[in-house]
Amino acid sequence: MECLNLQDPEQGAGYLSTQPQGGWESMLVQLAKIHGCHVVGVVGASHKVELVKQLGCDHIIDKSKEDLWKVSESYAPKGYQVVFDANGVETLQESYEHLAPGGKLVIYGFHTMLPRSSDSGTGEISLWQWIKLGWNYKSTPLFNPMKMTADNKSVMAFNLSFLFDRRDILEESMAQLLHWVKRGLLKVSKVTAYPLKEVGKAHSDLESGQTMGKLVLTMDE
Repeated sequence: MECLNLQDPEQGAGYLSTQPQGGWESMLVQLAKIHGCHVVGVVGASHKVELVKQLGCDHIIDKSKEDLWKVSESYAPKGYQVVFDANGVETLQESYEHLAPGGKLVIYGFHTMLPRSSDSGTGEISLWQWIKLGWNYKSTPLFNPMKMTADNKSVMAFNLSFLFDRRDILEESMAQLLHWVKRGLLKVSKVTAYPLKEVGKAHSDLESGQTMGKLVLTMDE
């Protein structure tokens, strides 16, 4: 809820979410719909389309088959009021360019920037991956405050880790979320459980980009 509150949702506002099938991202989509927003979700694989459709997205872009930005423009020719981006270097600049005047880019992750340990086959990050990480860091766009002012656009960032000690926010948010769950307005994310001994498989599946919802480790044998 705090991520959504960053940009003060308005009735009818156009939203673009780059990973609506994720655990808390799926909640973000539903919260936006509760506030009466028009939501476009982006998925990277066709098997995720049905889940995102069930969340209530008004439009879904399957970037494994479609041109992400060309299709997104057809849904919001004048740009989006908000773009939620967890991809990082791969999409950040275009996400900013596709904001409407007065729009906000909310960054909450860097999925395409970080190396995957499973790529090396050994579970370790190779020298090449370290080089790629450095290149991606260097390639990450910088947003000039003067240009942002001229464009009338904003860039914001969100990190849930810094809210763990904010009990006041937790209590207020949980009360509201549970109220919506009881009313049937929020669908709880899909949860896939792994025994602790399969932590390696869980991590590999997470890195694959093919999972949906939340992945959890259980202590049961």
